[in-house]
Amino acid sequence: MSEDQKKVLEQQLWNIANTLRGKMNADEFRDYILGFIFYKYLSEKMEIYANTILKQDKIKYHDIQESTKQGKEYIEAIKEESLEKLGYFLKPSELFGEVAKRGNGNGNKDKESNFILEDLQKILTNIQLSTMGTASEEDFDNLFEDMDLNSTKLGKSPEARNEIIAKVLSHLDKIDFKLESTELDVLGDAYEYLIGQFASGAGKKAGEFYTPQQVSMVLAKLVTTGKTKLKTVYDPTCGSGSLLLRVAKEVKEVSKFYGQEMNRTTYNLARMNMILHGVHYLKFDIKQEDTLEHPQHIDKQFEAIVANPPFSAQWSATPLFMSDDRFSQYGKLAPGSKADFAFVQHMIYHLADNGAMAIVLPHGALFRSGAEQHIRKYLIEDRNYLDAVIGLPANIFYGTSIPTCILVFKKCRENPDNILFIDASQHFEKSKNQNYLGEKDIDKIITTYRERKEENKYGYLASLKEVKQNEYNLNIPRYVNPYDPDILIDINLTVKKLKEIEDESNRLQIELEKKCTALNIAPPIGNNLNLLKEYKNGVIQMVFNQKIRFKNNDGLPFPEWKKKKLGHISTFLKGKNISKSDIVKNGNIPCIRYGELYTHYSEVITTILSHTNLNSKDLIFSKENDVIIPASGETAIDISTAACVVKGGVALGGDLNIIRSELNGIFLSYYLNYVRKKDIARLAQGISVVHIYSIQLKLLEVDIPCLEEQNKIADFLFDVDSLINNKIKLSSGSIQNMIEPITVI
Repeated sequence: MSEDQKKVLEQQLWNIANTLRGKMNADEFRDYILGFIFYKYLSEKMEIYANTILKQDKIKYHDIQESTKQGKEYIEAIKEESLEKLGYFLKPSELFGEVAKRGNGNGNKDKESNFILEDLQKILTNIQLSTMGTASEEDFDNLFEDMDLNSTKLGKSPEARNEIIAKVLSHLDKIDFKLESTELDVLGDAYEYLIGQFASGAGKKAGEFYTPQQVSMVLAKLVTTGKTKLKTVYDPTCGSGSLLLRVAKEVKEVSKFYGQEMNRTTYNLARMNMILHGVHYLKFDIKQEDTLEHPQHIDKQFEAIVANPPFSAQWSATPLFMSDDRFSQYGKLAPGSKADFAFVQHMIYHLADNGAMAIVLPHGALFRSGAEQHIRKYLIEDRNYLDAVIGLPANIFYGTSIPTCILVFKKCRENPDNILFIDASQHFEKSKNQNYLGEKDIDKIITTYRERKEENKYGYLASLKEVKQNEYNLNIPRYVNPYDPDILIDINLTVKKLKEIEDESNRLQIELEKKCTALNIAPPIGNNLNLLKEYKNGVIQMVFNQKIRFKNNDGLPFPEWKKKKLGHISTFLKGKNISKSDIVKNGNIPCIRYGELYTHYSEVITTILSHTNLNSKDLIFSKENDVIIPASGETAIDISTAACVVKGGVALGGDLNIIRSELNGIFLSYYLNYVRKKDIARLAQGISVVHIYSIQLKLLEVDIPCLEEQNKIADFLFDVDSLINNKIKLSSGSIQNMIEPITVI
């Protein structure tokens, strides 16, 4: 089949799927259309196999008279062989084509004889029942449970439901899947296409069942490097099974596929997907359970392991797991709020000595401290299992725009003296709503990995000593310099900048000493950054607990603070989706989206963007004093981080909540960031991707001083931040991950 013919088939199937689009949402009609395609596949496989058996008798399977004695003998004999070979059985009258003809009249005008709902539901049940007591029973158990043909979503009356289903079956019946051509996997490819189409329209739910094909390809190529055959491949969060099947395309043979999936509907989809791709029921073992809490393949090790687990998912992290062989040797468990390294530990446990594993994780897993840092240290220093860290572009996964990475692990590494870091974050192509890895981008990642070559701004081999010096922080910019090292450095200019920073620090120190004296508190002194951070947090606590009170210019106290709902004193806006073409079209406008905010919120950015003359009816621009909060993110804590935009003309992305009020923006940012951060985080909804909505923020009750006191608080706290920031610049030259001041953009 040519590429053009393949595209025609894919479009035909998508058009048929759209027959149900008006009836229900994407993830619901997905289950019906994919189920019907699977039923057609099983029918055609059954008919082809039965015709092969009947060839010597010179009859066709659909011609057998089921009610005759001879017909019953034929069927019984074929059933026995079919259950052993195919793992299931269908009678001639139960074949897809026969049901489709009955549903669409078959030349009969009698509506009752065209009613197929009950028969079709029985047939789908009979497919499962035919496997009872056989080796394939578990693989077909409740496979069609998500296809409720009596659901009112398909139509209000039985007649209406019958009509729509008959229409879908009729359209499908006209398509030749060419199953007799054993060299082609036309239906398998088309099924993958449909799963991808459903994923692209399903928002955040897509992450539950589908990994974008280009990411799957990278993972598959990584774990099959140097291999032509695999005994086993395993995915502990297998979704629709697409990632397992992608691995199989990179080698000549996979002896057995293993997987586990928590979601029941997705588990059914994975089993269908395996069978549709011609994987014999004895060659796959997919279980339905929570992988971390109830692992189903605990006694097995696998040659290749791939996974795209839900980002920063919650898990129980119960102390009982400290006696679980998967976790016990590490000394610490992954945090209950972030299971990323729990999945890593689980996969390491199952990895064979000659195997390779690749897992997709959020960037935070590279540098977060605490238990995760402890686990990273153990994997690198004690075990030396980490082979490579690969940074991927932002916005390539369905339902989230956050940047992600791939970690590659091997128990027996060919290059035990270093770890390869690849920064592929800037190498991608852009479609309408999403970034994706092009063919050349994938080739570059894989070539760099396999050849372990260094390249400026892209690839770097870090010694284990260097990683240790970085305290097992794997943040990619620490190793792959995004800047050009060949740029000539002007020493005089550098000295001038240092003096400017020092002069500014001295000025701030004097200013703060005056303000602190007036407030009757000790000013910050010294250069110990951790203690300075403690000082800042202590000052913020005292200010917002009102243990420190400012006075007006006449030396009189300000009025008492008042409790108000944020929605009563603010206007809430939502950013608009911003594409690359929007930015270019409007004269390369500066813009802020969640990804940029997430990257920079731990720095004080003093550059003011002041393109106030820009305007576009399609975009939302900031105004002076706006406060923005991410509307979605990796974790609830991330999205509770506020930032103050102090000049207008910055285009704000759709993943941002904009608070526009008469309050001092810097004051409000400090208040939300430090006093109400946990309250905002509690409002977040979602698991793999969390969201917060303006309707919830509007109900947040806040303590508000008068505007003049707000201004004094904002000036004071911002001066404290600026002083600490300058001391960091002077002492380390870097402020990344050191403190969390308010971001001024």
